[in-house]
Amino acid sequence: MEMSEDSRSEYMIKKEWLTKLGLGLALFLLVLISFVTFNSVDQFENSSKLVDHTHLVIKQINQIVSDVKDAESAQRGYLITSEESFLQAHHDVVVELPIEISTLKYLTRDNPEQQKTISTLEELIDKRMRTLRLGIDMLADRGAISGQEVSDLVGGSGKQAMSQLRGHADYMIAVEDKLLGERARLVETKASSTKLWILFGNFVAMVLLLSALFLILLEIKHRKDAQRSIERTAAQLELTNKELESFSYSVSHDLRSPLRAIDGYSRMFEEDFADRLDDEGRRLLSVIRVSSKKMGQLIDDLLAFSRMGRKPVDTSKVDMNALVDEVWSEVCASSRTSLPLKKSNLPAAWGDRALLRQVLMNLLANAVKYSSKKSEQLIEITAKQGEHEVVYSVRDNGVGFDMRFYNKLFGVFQRLHTEHEFPGTGVGLAIAQRVIVRHGGRIWAESKPDEYTIFNFSLPKEATA
Repeated sequence: MEMSEDSRSEYMIKKEWLTKLGLGLALFLLVLISFVTFNSVDQFENSSKLVDHTHLVIKQINQIVSDVKDAESAQRGYLITSEESFLQAHHDVVVELPIEISTLKYLTRDNPEQQKTISTLEELIDKRMRTLRLGIDMLADRGAISGQEVSDLVGGSGKQAMSQLRGHADYMIAVEDKLLGERARLVETKASSTKLWILFGNFVAMVLLLSALFLILLEIKHRKDAQRSIERTAAQLELTNKELESFSYSVSHDLRSPLRAIDGYSRMFEEDFADRLDDEGRRLLSVIRVSSKKMGQLIDDLLAFSRMGRKPVDTSKVDMNALVDEVWSEVCASSRTSLPLKKSNLPAAWGDRALLRQVLMNLLANAVKYSSKKSEQLIEITAKQGEHEVVYSVRDNGVGFDMRFYNKLFGVFQRLHTEHEFPGTGVGLAIAQRVIVRHGGRIWAESKPDEYTIFNFSLPKEATA
C-alpha cells in the first residue's frame, strides 16, 4: 500500500529526527568513553609516578645509611693510617649528608610519619658524626692514638649508635615498602581498568562507526531514490509545461482569426447600417469592438508569457545603468511624459539583456502608471550588493496595494486594481517573475496604500553554470 504524501513527509521527518538523535547519542558516547579512558590513563600514570617516587625514597634512605658507613670507614682508616686521603673522604661525606637528608625530607614532605622518623634519624646521624669527629680531633691533638682507643671509638657505643641508625632506616624503608605494595597494586588495578576501558571504548567506537556507516549508506540510497523521483517528476513537469505552453500558443493563435472577424464585421455592420441603428445599437456595437480588442490584447500577452518560458537565456555581463537609461527613455516616450528618474549608480549583473530589459520595462512602466494620479510623481531605482547577488529596487509613490492580497500579485491576469482605474491585463508582473526565476534570482514587493510601492529583484553578480 503506497503511503500518502503527508504520511511520507511525516515518515521522512521522523527518520531524519531519529538519525540526528542516533548520531548525537553516538557522539556523546564517544566523548564520554574518551573522557573516562583519558581519566583512567591519567590515574594510571599518576600511580606509576607514585611507585617511582617510593623507589626513589627507599634509594635515598639507603644512600644516607651508606654515606654514614662511608664516613665511619674513612674515620677508621684515618685513625689507623693517619693518611689525609681518608680524612678528605670523611669530610666529603660530612658535606654531602645534610644535602642528602634535605632531599629525603623533600621527598617525604607529604608523609608526616616519615617526617617525624627523619627527625629522629637526623639526631642519630648527628650524634654518630660527632663521635666520629671526636676520634679525628683526638688524633689531631695527640699526633697518635692507640689501637685500643681506635677499637673503643669504632666498636662499643659506635656499633650501638650505628645499630639504632640502621633500625630507624629499616623502619622507614619498611613504611615505604608498604606504600610501594599498595601503590603497585593500585597501578595493577588501574592498568587492568585502563585496558578494559580501552577495549570497551574501541568496541563501542567500532559499533558506532559501523552504525554511522550503515546510516550514511542508507541515507545515500534514499537520496538517490529521491533524486531519481525528482528527476522523473521534473521531466514530467517539463513535458507538462511544454504541452501547456504549446496548447496556450495554439489556442491563442487560433483565437485571433475569429476575433479579427468579429471586429471587422462589427465595423462593417456599423458603417453599412449606421442609419438604421439607434444610439443603443451603436453603443452595443462599440462594446463588441472594444471587447474584441481587449481579448486580442489578452491573447497577445498570453503569447508573450508563453514565449518567455521557451526563450533560451543568453547570459552575459549587463551594464544596468545603460539598460535602465534606455528603458526609461522608451517608457517616457510611450507614456508621453518627461518625468525625472532618481537613480543611484547601479552595479552590473549577469543575465540575458533582452529579458532583463523586459523586466525593467514592466516595472518602470507600472511605476509611472500607478503614480500618475499623484501631483508630484517620484520614481526611484537603487541597488544593494550582497556576497553573491545584487538586489535592485524600483520604488514609486503611487497608489500602492494592500499586502493582504500579495499572493495575487504575480499571477497571470491577476489585477489588484480595476481596469477603470488603471488599464492593463495583469501579465507584466508574471512575465517579470518568470524571467527573474529563470536567472536564478527572486522577486518580491512591499507596499503601503497611497504611500509607496517597492519592487525588489535579485540577479547573480557572476556567471552561473
